Amino acid sequence: MALKDKLLDPSVPVIFFEQVPPAEDKPESADSVVAELGKVASLVDAINLPEIHDEGRKGERTYKFVPRVEPRLLGARIRRELKADAVINRVVVHEADQLSWFNRTCGEFGIENFVLVGGESPEIRYPGPNVVEAAQQIRAARLPACLGGITIPSRAHESDRIRAKNAAGLEFFTSQILFDSNDVVWLVQRLNGLPARIFLSFAPVSHPGDLKFLRWLGVDIPPDLDRFLLHGKEGSTAPAEACFERSLNLAQRVLMDVFDNLPPDPPALGLNIEHINQRNYHGAVRMLERLGTLYRNLVAARARP
Repeated sequence: MALKDKLLDPSVPVIFFEQVPPAEDKPESADSVVAELGKVASLVDAINLPEIHDEGRKGERTYKFVPRVEPRLLGARIRRELKADAVINRVVVHEADQLSWFNRTCGEFGIENFVLVGGESPEIRYPGPNVVEAAQQIRAARLPACLGGITIPSRAHESDRIRAKNAAGLEFFTSQILFDSNDVVWLVQRLNGLPARIFLSFAPVSHPGDLKFLRWLGVDIPPDLDRFLLHGKEGSTAPAEACFERSLNLAQRVLMDVFDNLPPDPPALGLNIEHINQRNYHGAVRMLERLGTLYRNLVAARARP
């Protein structure tokens, strides 16, 4: 079954694993990335490849910006060598002519699944189209593209944003990394009847720097999460394995909360696993295995007459 057909069938579980492309100045590391992905390809429906740009956010950044291999180059290898689908995140605001890029990616690279990403700030005037405008251009050009977007459950009027993007041709949405169920439960309930799939995104946490980095990226993190995930005895930081297990247990609870509070005609739900940094890669694989089993069981239970 094609990925697009899976996305629109709520009875079919769909899982993404997000992989940051290797550093541009170390292209040989792409070999090890593809080899590692080969170990998880059978567990997922697609590899989700972000396009990394240098962020201009305020505050102290915790990681130096590293230029990355172009996602569609890695995606083409994944399709060719692993026989797996790739989803390319494309930031559409930085160049006025986006159709040329999408035409070439579909035609030469054989990749047809995309997440359209907008700018980091509504206060900046970008040369390229916004997400809705880019989707309309792609649809008008009749490209064989399956389009998705990003959702931030805590953002005001998010359900209206999603419905407008769905009307423009977006068929799935990957959420910001989730550490709390309240906003995403409310969002899914407000999306009752939506003919699109919402991917719930999770990532392991094993170090205080993980939450610091996510806050810098703008992820909505509850104020008491540091104490809950990271604190050990007498105010010390808990061991990395203990932090990971707590973050995994939290992710399981959020996932179950969403399924326990679905509206009568909910949008299809998907699962997206990220790893934030290389230190957490193997933790993300463990999270993929355990959350993937739970998620598939939840989808099967809901689909059962």
